[in-house]
Amino acid sequence: MREQRTLFDLTQDGLVIGQKLQRLYPEFDVDIFVADVRIEMEGQTIYNVTKAIGRVLRDYLPQDYSEALAILMNYVEIEAPSELRRHPTAEVETSLRPVSQFISLYGLADFDASLDAFETLAKHRCTRGVDIRAFIIEDPNRCFERFGEWVQDDNANLRLFVAASLCTRGTWQKWLRPYIQNPRPILALLETLKDDPDGRVREQVGTDMRDIVKDYPEAGYAMLERWGQDGREETKKILQRALKYQVKIGDERAFKLLGLGAVPKLGKADIRLIELIPELRTLPINEPFRFSFSLQSESDADQTILTYYAVAYKRPSGHITRKRYRLSQRKLKPRQRVDYEKSLFPLPSLKQYSDGKACLGWHRFELEVNGDVLEGFDFEVTAPKERRTDGQ
Repeated sequence: MREQRTLFDLTQDGLVIGQKLQRLYPEFDVDIFVADVRIEMEGQTIYNVTKAIGRVLRDYLPQDYSEALAILMNYVEIEAPSELRRHPTAEVETSLRPVSQFISLYGLADFDASLDAFETLAKHRCTRGVDIRAFIIEDPNRCFERFGEWVQDDNANLRLFVAASLCTRGTWQKWLRPYIQNPRPILALLETLKDDPDGRVREQVGTDMRDIVKDYPEAGYAMLERWGQDGREETKKILQRALKYQVKIGDERAFKLLGLGAVPKLGKADIRLIELIPELRTLPINEPFRFSFSLQSESDADQTILTYYAVAYKRPSGHITRKRYRLSQRKLKPRQRVDYEKSLFPLPSLKQYSDGKACLGWHRFELEVNGDVLEGFDFEVTAPKERRTDGQ
């Protein structure tokens, strides 16, 4: 596990990057650059540091994007390791990720050169599928043509980048469905990637198909049904990953395709909620969300219970959203009591967005069993905790 780093550490990374860029571009003002990075990071999370550096770079490089990109790619050539690695070191990733963010933010000014740069960074796994999102929305055909070349490349990291870029949904990115009416170009690329020798790529294909089934159900199911005919274990894993959500919601087509038999029918649960307790009713954003509760069966027979929790919250736009998340499905014996204690990584509503926005303020948590809301509580999400930089 990588060591937790402080904002000071990451601002120092900005200093190092600035010093190295100054050797390539003497007009680069390192001191003011680092000061601006600190200002850009105020009120934001460490997660956003590479985007902050990428934004600030725009003001300290030539205003002509192509000229600025050439300087950055010279820097990448110097900083990138001579041998391609499956996973970059923390130092390499910290050095090169801001370049990817810079391209993501400003690269439409030179589309083809930016795609070339993404290719170089992706081979070192120092970019993410979300970074190329704006390019897919701007000109999907141009991107898909380039993706068609990349999926044939020997570099597995580049193929993984393509697979990650094809995710039609995503918590921190715009969904592609409003921009791409015909999924055939995406499906053609996934058709190639499903047989990829790298397990990471195949796993991402399963994730992509999960979104395809939601956004383009007929096309998605038709492809999965055809894939399922080959009987290979690798393909079976892709199908299981692709249909995970559909199984959760009881989609008969998913049950049939995976050979799971009939969809289980759940009646009203004969149970009693003993106690639902949140650890905190005021929760700093980006912090784990912890709660506990107990369920007591009131039945003299076995019964199956399907437990969900739901979180309602106000988006930065003001729109109120309610999201449901599956917790567990289990069979209770007569009069059995079960205790739950959960510590969840921040939910989408409990994270800060990559642009710095956050869903602060009122939230509502509710516990559901077999479709019935048993109880709930209100809690407040507050600004992130300040981190000490003096070692104390």
